[in-house]
Amino acid sequence: MMKIDSSNLTMATVSAYSSQTNSSRSPLGIKRSSGNACPQSGYWQIDNPAVTNVVNVKKGDTMPWQNGYPVNWKLIEYDLKNE
Repeated sequence: MMKIDSSNLTMATVSAYSSQTNSSRSPLGIKRSSGNACPQSGYWQIDNPAVTNVVNVKKGDTMPWQNGYPVNWKLIEYDLKNE
């Protein structure tokens, strides 16, 4: 007699489902610097806790500069209408 562990089956099904539905999206939290191509349409915030500037950048566009200076941006939210 063989025992099937259903918890492993559930985990495999959940991860397969989520990888299919989000396979084309870059993960939230990824970072890009000013001047680089944007890898994911969405809302990007300057990666600095003292600054709360958020911009909406489309995939393929150049990541913006802040007051003429290069900054690091972090993806905080997807822009679902522009995907």
